[in-house]
Amino acid sequence: MKSYRVFKNVNKQPYILGLRLPLFYLFILLLIIVIFMLSEGITIFKLTFYAAFLIAGYLVLKKINSGAFLSSISNERFPSTIINDNYK
Repeated sequence: MKSYRVFKNVNKQPYILGLRLPLFYLFILLLIIVIFMLSEGITIFKLTFYAAFLIAGYLVLKKINSGAFLSSISNERFPSTIINDNYK
């Protein structure tokens, strides 16, 4: 007798630090740029500015990752929820 196995989450994408791989690569690119900019000289102002820059960059990438940003600018024809009420 044949048996069938259901593979759940086959199309699931890998996440690192809560970001999909292309967005994680962008974050690593931002981090490398900040490291190169810090190699010129380190001051307290630069450290705080670059830390704020990395945090803001991460939050923007997280917002893009959630899909809320792309769905807000796109014109979708179909609703995201379906209400199935039977009017009698």
